Amino acid sequence: MAEVVRDTATPLYMQIAGDIKSKIERKELVANSRIPTELELSEAYGVSRITIRKALELLVEDEILVRRQRIGTFVSDKKVSRSLNHFMGFSQSCEMSGGRPGTKFLSAELVKARPLDIKVFCLPEEDKVIRIRRLRYCNDVPVILEENHFPKKYAYLLAEDLNRSLHQILQEHGVILNRGEKTIGVCYATKEEAEHLEIQEHDALILSKDVAFDITGEAVYNGKEIVNAERYEYKILTNSLGASQNLS
Repeated sequence: MAEVVRDTATPLYMQIAGDIKSKIERKELVANSRIPTELELSEAYGVSRITIRKALELLVEDEILVRRQRIGTFVSDKKVSRSLNHFMGFSQSCEMSGGRPGTKFLSAELVKARPLDIKVFCLPEEDKVIRIRRLRYCNDVPVILEENHFPKKYAYLLAEDLNRSLHQILQEHGVILNRGEKTIGVCYATKEEAEHLEIQEHDALILSKDVAFDITGEAVYNGKEIVNAERYEYKILTNSLGASQNLS
């Protein structure tokens, strides 16, 4: 560890925060790796644990580090950022953030339509829909657990490689998605969700509920995304009047 200079105007905790940040930039500490404990750092830098705690809090505030309850403090991975001013899928948003998208197909099956499916797709009672569940990755790190429901007219999806981008598959079949509706809230990880996203049960997550429409205005799918907020963020650009501004 670097020595801290005690006779400078720069507070010790800021010097230590800067040194840890430099180690991350030099790849001595890599994304998703756990850093030493407060006790280990205080011994290494020869300062109190209170000083170390202030340094770590500064880095957490700047999203350089992230605290994981009951596990420790880790180097933060770069978040995937999706603009809500544009209609785009996960793969595109991951690539635009400089990442490498990936998908793990979980299941695809016909299930009884929920009341929401019946409403969105204008289906008769007791009809069925196609339910597709997948786990989305960026740079081999799980980010989103998604579940999408489609009307039966999209049954051709069941014969496709669902590790690919759904938007791309739909486009190959002549379905062009041009707008969507998104509702964002908060949920807490179930045991299954925690296992898939490699987090702790009951951790806070982003819950995103979506409906996507084609160029004719017909609903193509509705679904939900369980999102690890440590690794993913949504951005909205507004103008001076507070209205959402479309840049497309």
